[in-house]
Amino acid sequence: MVRNDRLIQEHVHDPYFVRGKYHDPSVCAKCNLVFHDGVFDWTDGALPNARKMVCPACKRIDDNYEGGHVVLEGAFLAGHKEDVVNTIKRAEEHEKRQRPLERIMDLVVAKDRIEVRTTYEHVARRIGQAVHKAYKGDLKMQYPEGEKFVRVYWRRD
Repeated sequence: MVRNDRLIQEHVHDPYFVRGKYHDPSVCAKCNLVFHDGVFDWTDGALPNARKMVCPACKRIDDNYEGGHVVLEGAFLAGHKEDVVNTIKRAEEHEKRQRPLERIMDLVVAKDRIEVRTTYEHVARRIGQAVHKAYKGDLKMQYPEGEKFVRVYWRRD
């Protein structure tokens, strides 16, 4: 028996996803991220004939259009703020090596609250998981249906 019905995947709209290809090679005028051989990557050397463009991550930052929002709260932060911020930055660096478009847009540190806005959802999720793994506490992630976005909440008192 052959099934003729199929699960149809809905299109997730991301206005920063380019359907066409960038010129190969291209270099972001803002962050020097290189598009070469179909992928974005960090390259130390100069590429001849590279065109200037603005990468999707820099466009998101310029437009203030976040892909992830992380909120860390609780009395625990008062005595461990520096350690938690270092954990956040290490998680971002690890994610940026694998996915160069995944970045922290801004990081706001208050007395018992840290807020992080990210360019895409992967780095927000990784930050939440890294903080939870290192310091335990309660971790919740919300993916609004039909959106390419995540809200991450972590709390420890």
